[in-house]
Amino acid sequence: MLTFFILAIIAGVCLAGWLAIALIIGSSRAQKKAEANAPAILDAAFDGRDDVVFKINMESLSFESVMLGAKARGYLLASQSQDTEHSQTLIFEKARPSR
Repeated sequence: MLTFFILAIIAGVCLAGWLAIALIIGSSRAQKKAEANAPAILDAAFDGRDDVVFKINMESLSFESVMLGAKARGYLLASQSQDTEHSQTLIFEKARPSR
């Protein structure tokens, strides 16, 4: 009985490890796909509105890509909040031309 219990614990740990690896690989693939489509994603997000909310997570564009894309499209970061360890919300404002 003790042997069965130990084997069950080992199997559970192995299963949890495989699930974690699968999650990491899936997130990595999703982020690579997002980065490959960055121009279209950024054009759709920064479409001329005065304020833009952009959420970043493990599957979205990187923080750096969003910041550079926003700057190139005439937006400035107005606010940033950390939602979770791997997720944050960025709020951008359309830059006003200086007089």
